[in-house]
Amino acid sequence: MPLSEKKAAANHFRRQIRRSNELHVEYMDDAHLRKSYERFTNWQLDYLLPLFGDLYAQTGYAEAIDFTMSDLAGIGISNRDHDLERAAPAITTLLPLGALVTIASAAEMNARVLEINIAICRCLLVGNELPAQITEYEYCVACRKASSLGKCVQLVHLITGLGKTLRSLVEIPMIGITLRAMRAPAHAAGFGALQEFLEKGFRTFRQIPDIDHFLAEIENRMIEIFERIYTAPLDRLH
Repeated sequence: MPLSEKKAAANHFRRQIRRSNELHVEYMDDAHLRKSYERFTNWQLDYLLPLFGDLYAQTGYAEAIDFTMSDLAGIGISNRDHDLERAAPAITTLLPLGALVTIASAAEMNARVLEINIAICRCLLVGNELPAQITEYEYCVACRKASSLGKCVQLVHLITGLGKTLRSLVEIPMIGITLRAMRAPAHAAGFGALQEFLEKGFRTFRQIPDIDHFLAEIENRMIEIFERIYTAPLDRLH
């Protein structure tokens, strides 16, 4: 494997996971913002997940949707991202190129989602507090202030691109056995959150019966959602 490719992937991973953790600090160190951000991300999940309701009924898709929406980006992932940055020397040295590219893409996606979501949350604040009830109208206005349709569509393509690299990763012979063998050493070394994320990602994508169909559905539906958020006449959302 070309050294330059692995070095580039390693540098990309370090930059993105550092950026993710900087963003985590932004809301974790501010009690008011942390409380608001947690409530905002819960509201956002409640807003988005019903749009995938029919996919939940299909075998192997429910856990994959939850993993994509919650485990790859959300307030509960700060411990995992801290583990990732602490483990960066080992990760960039030991992981094969394909796995390193995958985890670097996940770090980039996470950083972008965090950046956009924190900005949206800040736009929703009124007097440093989140409204008691968030409306779709308020959410769309905040989204349009915080980001753009183009950036969100790029993010969707990044998410589905990550899914494709995860698909290739689960096809690596013995990867499941290797991950299980890493469990005890990872927890002993203090990288438990990272280990659980890797195992869950592998288990989730291995169970999807048709990954290409799943990713196509995610891509199409997310783009439709963002087109509504960024282009629908606001007076229809009141």
